[in-house]
Amino acid sequence: MSGHRLVFEMMIAERAVRRWIDARSGDSGLGAAGAGVLFHLAGNDNALVGDVSAALCASPSGISGLVSRLEKAGFLVKAPDAADARAVRLRLTPAGREAVAAAKGVVKELNAEISDGFTDAELAVVARWLGHITQRLS
Repeated sequence: MSGHRLVFEMMIAERAVRRWIDARSGDSGLGAAGAGVLFHLAGNDNALVGDVSAALCASPSGISGLVSRLEKAGFLVKAPDAADARAVRLRLTPAGREAVAAAKGVVKELNAEISDGFTDAELAVVARWLGHITQRLS
């Protein structure tokens, strides 16, 4: 096992997945990171920016720029929090909901592509290993 370059292979795979998603985002400019934000909002509409950032393990500065680009593209709207004027809440627009639906199709295609040739048992081990990494290092 010591000969495996797991960290390197995982990082290269993550970049390949992002490039694959980005290449299929078409003219929307949504990309992998933007899709992550919209997926989170699809299940947590009117979420605080900080909550979205935490859910995606993103830095505050990174999420700020991404949210601004998504707002400019018409996928979401920002509004001040009623209880804390310093906090900002995010809501999907109709265009954002359409983008979520399209991105789900891309993710379904991606899941089929990356799981091709593996058994359910093998994929369960991979999923367990990735979850283990997240739990141990978060």
